[in-house]
Amino acid sequence: MKGRSSSYQSTPISWWPTIPGVLMAVLAGEILALVLIPGIASNRAYWLALGVTAPFVAWFLVYWRVYQSVFVTRRQSSVEPINPGWKPFTFHGWGNETLKAFLMESEEASEDLVLYLHGYSSRLSRGESRAIHLHGLGVNVISLDQRGFGAQGRRHDWTLLKVLTDLEGLLNHAPDALGFTPKRLWIYGHSMGGLLAIRLSSHASGWWADSLRGIVLESPATSFPKIIDGKLPGRAVLAKPWVRHILRREHERIHPDLNIRYANAELPYIGIPSVPTLLVQAKEDEVLGMEHFDLARRHLSDVAEIHVVGMPHTSRVDSVERREIVEGWMASQLGEVSQ
Repeated sequence: MKGRSSSYQSTPISWWPTIPGVLMAVLAGEILALVLIPGIASNRAYWLALGVTAPFVAWFLVYWRVYQSVFVTRRQSSVEPINPGWKPFTFHGWGNETLKAFLMESEEASEDLVLYLHGYSSRLSRGESRAIHLHGLGVNVISLDQRGFGAQGRRHDWTLLKVLTDLEGLLNHAPDALGFTPKRLWIYGHSMGGLLAIRLSSHASGWWADSLRGIVLESPATSFPKIIDGKLPGRAVLAKPWVRHILRREHERIHPDLNIRYANAELPYIGIPSVPTLLVQAKEDEVLGMEHFDLARRHLSDVAEIHVVGMPHTSRVDSVERREIVEGWMASQLGEVSQ
């Protein structure tokens, strides 16, 4: 079943040679000619041809560098172990690819479910304390290493839309993993996971459109372009119009059915949650700064309960204050009678 938050069409495969590929081949031929035929160095036509080719190749190298920075996630050297209470299962994500996720079943025969989403360049194990804390409230919890991170693989042609498609596939498969359809669902998102939670909650579909009761956002990213600006190499940020052209072209290549543009992948364009929302913001946010929080406060104040707590951004660190706020909010949510 296709959801509403993402794109589902697979990337078309083209066997036609690309212009950058042809230019790289021409440049390689020109350099090889200089090595094999030293006398060609005195030929003005040769240097003219080289002068025409070189700028295009330089452009391609910049294009490639931007692509590597944005559409290829960093290789992670090790995978940290997770709690043995997690039960692995598989489901189908973007492109019908088989992905791995984990379920921690409630010890109280609960029919409630929480989906925990980690941030960019993170993994389940780093934010596991959040998931286990939620499980301690008596609910079932599912989570995963997202596409491109942890042990999930699939680092190339990475996009936020692919991750959203994966998550819709995970939610659609949740009743099969649990053995029943959850009566109530909450989504907890940390950092980029918060951006994913906002998008999912404002574009719910399937069984979980009726079951979604609320979302928890911890130091959420609220603008994908702002995230990318922080990832771009060197002075690429100074050439934003050119860089955004590259990003737009790559997104359109990967997703022919693109339903949200790169420039609009931020609040309020990605959607405003229509369910109760808890926002817990790290006061010492050394990763995102306060730009994302300012955007959240501007657009979510009417729908969210907002707290600023004295802790860093990283999910490796937890705090009693965060736990108490989340626990109190979830307790009030869990205390409501399911309709």
